[in-house]
Amino acid sequence: MDQRERIAYIDITKTICITLMVVGHWTNNSILLMYIYSFHMPALFVISGFLYKPHPWKRTIISFGVPVVFYSLINIGVLLLIGELKFNSLFSRDVFFRFFHYRFGLGDGFFMGDWFIWSLLGLRLLFGDIKKTSFFKKYYIAVSIIVIIYMSFESYLISIDTLFRGWYISRLIPSLPFFCFGFFLKDNKWNPLCLSLNRVLILCLLFILIPIINGMCSINSNEYGLSYMIFYINAIVSTIFMFTISVNLPSNQFATTISKGTMLILGLHVPIMKILNGILPQYCDIIIPFLTIFICFYPIRWLDKYCPLLLGKAK
Repeated sequence: MDQRERIAYIDITKTICITLMVVGHWTNNSILLMYIYSFHMPALFVISGFLYKPHPWKRTIISFGVPVVFYSLINIGVLLLIGELKFNSLFSRDVFFRFFHYRFGLGDGFFMGDWFIWSLLGLRLLFGDIKKTSFFKKYYIAVSIIVIIYMSFESYLISIDTLFRGWYISRLIPSLPFFCFGFFLKDNKWNPLCLSLNRVLILCLLFILIPIINGMCSINSNEYGLSYMIFYINAIVSTIFMFTISVNLPSNQFATTISKGTMLILGLHVPIMKILNGILPQYCDIIIPFLTIFICFYPIRWLDKYCPLLLGKAK
């Protein structure tokens, strides 16, 4: 999308969610983590589905693969600099598998949040980037219902980790209904301004109460509290609530830029926070995630102008 086509409330919601992701990777506050993980990644999948336009599969793989490799190399450089990785271990088997971090059990990857990239790549390929599977898009509502039912009873069936042998792309299954909900909003030309104040207040109440009832959830860990169904409902409610908040906020260059730079923030937020933690006094600890987002602002603007491929935009 160019500037004229951008949707302000989508940019603002993406900025909120990606900021919460950075906070979630920094804080140890259990209540804050419970609320963040109850909706922030599902909301990003909803937005991805809403904005989805099919591209040739080779272009999609390049637009995902090149940034992941580039930011992983930067992560390696930072780890070498701060002493968390030894130079003589660079060519070891463990480092190789951490670099190509395609499944669980390989240690920490060099690209934090790579499970999201694997899932989004799989969803894009499934719903249109590969023409032979694009028919799934036609039946996305039925596919979503089947997945929601399956995930709600997964603990009594064959788990996705067993089916996919622990590969990260398995997370496309629990992420799929959110991606498809983005299709639904777009197909129905949904507008967050159509909600009455009473409905917004109900959404706010549900946003506060449901995570308390359902408990800690995480798509990455394949944990959904009491039920995936409750998790799904809460994540949709929370996403709609975020949209209604965002649509009433003024559009701004900061949100537009951060929205464009999700790939960079995913790849670099951890090394940036480690560096900040090493140079700032301890009382600044609480602001490190927010400083990280601001630090990313100008690099995103520069890359958007001169090297959009590193933001996941292959031509």
